[in-house]
Amino acid sequence: MISSGDLKSLRPLWTILAKSHRYVHLVEARDILEFEVRARNEGIGFLTTTLPKLGKALDEFHATTVWTAPFDFKLDDDGCTQFLGKAIRLALGGSSQAVDCVRQLTYLFYKLEVDYEETLVAETIERFESTDRALLALADDFAATKSIQDHLAFMKRIICRVLLNADPWVIRPCHGSGATACRTKNKDKWDSLRYFPKLDLVYPYADYFFYSATHLVDEMQKLEDSPESVPRARVVLVPKDSRGPRIISCEPAELMFVQQGLMRLLYDTIESHYLTQSQINFSDQSINQSLAHQSSIDGVLATIDLSDASDRLSLLLVEKVFPSDWVKCLKACRSEETILPSGKVLKLNKFAPMGSACCFPVEALVFWASTQATYERLGVKAETFVYGDDIICPVGYADEVCKDLVSIGLKVNATKSYTKGPFRESCGGEYHNGYDVTPVRVRKFLGQSHTDLSTAADFCNNLIAKFGEASSLAAIQVIEDQLDYVFPRSTMRIPCVIFGSGGSNDLRFRKRWNKSLQRFEYRILQLSTRVLTCRETTWSELLRSELTVKSRGVIAGKTPPPEMGLGGWTPEGVGRVEPGKYADNHAARATWRWVWLD
Repeated sequence: MISSGDLKSLRPLWTILAKSHRYVHLVEARDILEFEVRARNEGIGFLTTTLPKLGKALDEFHATTVWTAPFDFKLDDDGCTQFLGKAIRLALGGSSQAVDCVRQLTYLFYKLEVDYEETLVAETIERFESTDRALLALADDFAATKSIQDHLAFMKRIICRVLLNADPWVIRPCHGSGATACRTKNKDKWDSLRYFPKLDLVYPYADYFFYSATHLVDEMQKLEDSPESVPRARVVLVPKDSRGPRIISCEPAELMFVQQGLMRLLYDTIESHYLTQSQINFSDQSINQSLAHQSSIDGVLATIDLSDASDRLSLLLVEKVFPSDWVKCLKACRSEETILPSGKVLKLNKFAPMGSACCFPVEALVFWASTQATYERLGVKAETFVYGDDIICPVGYADEVCKDLVSIGLKVNATKSYTKGPFRESCGGEYHNGYDVTPVRVRKFLGQSHTDLSTAADFCNNLIAKFGEASSLAAIQVIEDQLDYVFPRSTMRIPCVIFGSGGSNDLRFRKRWNKSLQRFEYRILQLSTRVLTCRETTWSELLRSELTVKSRGVIAGKTPPPEMGLGGWTPEGVGRVEPGKYADNHAARATWRWVWLD
């Protein structure tokens, strides 16, 4: 977490960007002076809470066409803030460069991971509980309203068409690397076993948790001795942004094992089916981003954002719109309860909180099906593009789409949904009249942990991508001084390396000539994880080797060929399925390694 002690190292970044060639004609000297004074007097809260209110006010103007200046700043006679007044006036007048200036300078520190007050944590938990309780009222709405019943009926018909040839019992389950409700370590997940009766009824342990009949016979005692457990998840709070933490659900390992298999099947089915292909995406955000970019120019498509999408997707809704066999399988591996940080047990009315492997594909399919039901009611044919809770649909039908989404228990975020004007936002891409106004955000990078090296390099590369190498040098110098480490430069996109000219690498790092590869290599810091050898080959290890999908990794300690690009890099040990060896993903360390820097 970043504390107030880091404030002195953060302030120069804002000033450097404010004086950059891109914004120098929009930011006045009094703006820089007010920033310095308020940041010094008000502390970290000014950077993470007060300053972003200006950016939010501008974004809300683009969504509602109503400008409401925040009261945290002095206003002039025209109702505009005196701070960044010139840039804001031009932004309200339609200047894309001014919009970019305001958003960059107000959102720069919005994503900082800061320590939260206990009251904020309590409010987050209370909102989680109240949102879940509100889902109980949907049963009466669904039963009493004919239009909603018709809407749900069409959703079910089209979802059944998508999932027609997908058998939820033909899956390849797998344990993930994340935390679990039972706090089982990664090296123990394949050996430990707890018994959930409702899971066994649908996914028999003998068929899904054992490599073969011989494996079952050899370890029958383990199955017979496995303790009977309640399908209960565990709520944890992780950093999100300055508004508060994000709630994540840690699922029981055995339930997550099956959830992972269903998730893979849903991904493959949805992304390959002719009805949903290219419209629902799970790994490629560029489709939604490019559509948002084009729509900021021609205004053809609207971008819709949902509030607390996963928390408002009720179990009842999933039961109404999914085929009966899929409902049976999804419920079998679903946590019915969750433990709050206070120890309180909450019975869940939502389908699944964030953290369940099935949450993302199920909600995406539901959102897409709802829009298709809207088009059917209107008697039109149109496409909808969905990535998570980011929805893109034609502007002419956006109001009806939002109305129907609300009718099935979801909540549209009106201040972040854009149906008119020149601004669009989707999947992290933000555009104004075709101009990319996505701000570069500071998250965490000035600490002394090993992972901060990688995070700092990513931030520097984002600065270079937006402002150019020359304009970013001053900000990069501030970061390097704070870390007491000069980043290597390369024309290849390599982790912990700054993308830029490599002319000065000879002076900064040791160099050697690799005779085998006929190239110069430099000794630089790279992140790696330990590979733990835990046990000899067992039946459980053979099962793990069979079910674990290998990632596009590289041999530990080796440099990938340049054609692999950044996507070919994985931390040492990630994706390896050698029996008895596990990557310790929570023990990343920066180590000196020989790397080719083109």
